[in-house]
Amino acid sequence: MTISVCFVTRNHETSLDASLASVRALKAQLVVVDTGSTDRTIDVANQHNATVVAFPWNDDFSAARNAALDRATGDWILWLNPDEELDPQTVLLVKRATEVADSFAYDMRVVYEFDAKRPIFGPVMWEPRLFRRDPAVRYYRRLHPTFLTPLADIAHGQRVDLLKTGSILHHGYLSTLTIDKLQWGVKLLEAELRDRPGQLDLTIELGRNTLLLNDPHGHDILAQADEPVRTLATTGNAPPPAVGMFLEYLLTVSPEQRRSQISREEATLLADCWFARTPPVLWALSVERYAAQDYAKCAERLKQLLALGRSGEYDVSATFSTDILGPSAILHLGICHFQMKQWEEAKVCFETLRTDPTRSAQAARLYAQACQNSK
Repeated sequence: MTISVCFVTRNHETSLDASLASVRALKAQLVVVDTGSTDRTIDVANQHNATVVAFPWNDDFSAARNAALDRATGDWILWLNPDEELDPQTVLLVKRATEVADSFAYDMRVVYEFDAKRPIFGPVMWEPRLFRRDPAVRYYRRLHPTFLTPLADIAHGQRVDLLKTGSILHHGYLSTLTIDKLQWGVKLLEAELRDRPGQLDLTIELGRNTLLLNDPHGHDILAQADEPVRTLATTGNAPPPAVGMFLEYLLTVSPEQRRSQISREEATLLADCWFARTPPVLWALSVERYAAQDYAKCAERLKQLLALGRSGEYDVSATFSTDILGPSAILHLGICHFQMKQWEEAKVCFETLRTDPTRSAQAARLYAQACQNSK
């Protein structure tokens, strides 16, 4: 079986070399669709003997991806972004996977890195990245491309499996999120939702990104998620991960800014139903209860977070700092005990943090106050 590894690029000279080198052992056709680079991206691609396709950018990632599929000649397609690398141990796994006669496609483990000092930090997603070349396989959506027809529906009786080991390492989120990037993302989201209205995950992303640009219209956009979220709750269908971010918003937005008709009580019920193992949602639940001065319930939520951190059995598809499964949760649990005048419990929490490099001073001060109050 032959393989074509496909990329869409624009000004990726600093990352593309490592990405292309990571798949060298596959001896694959390399297809690089470039959407207008002004740096050395094309030179880097040529150095790896890639097939370079010039593609005028038209605000549509799927159109560029489909152009790459059109130039691919391999029996199989491996899709990589130009800021991703195939984990070395995964190369052999990919080769073996393409030799399975009754397999049509594989979901692969993609590790999204958010901190260069912690290489396995950020969400872990399972994404369909390895699949047989077939004219029915086409992408759609201007941003976050997905398949127009699910791979399982065009698999000709073959299987769509998980490649259970190995990883694709995604480095894209190590770069700084700038106003320009946010504005560019909002532009694509708005265009996609004009083309195909009603996509819940993109509506939520557009609303949140609009708020990050300090545009209060984001509150109105997020209110558009009310009806589809309630429909999901009524039908019992599983929500997309973006709904977790919507519930985080509902739990923490001020009454003056809120446009949604979903109350905090309703958001809490939905969060407990759908996202009981999703740390950032549990953190939002704890923040909401602390703001309401319900310290007992806040402490309960924080203990849930700590239990998830100890077990490791939490939702790895969400984006969050692992700090909320440890030191941050311990500190705020201690503060809850302090507020409830549970001095001994508070002292245990603060004592735990005395060697923490970022919280030792605050923990020592609160420990001393708890000792004084307990006399």
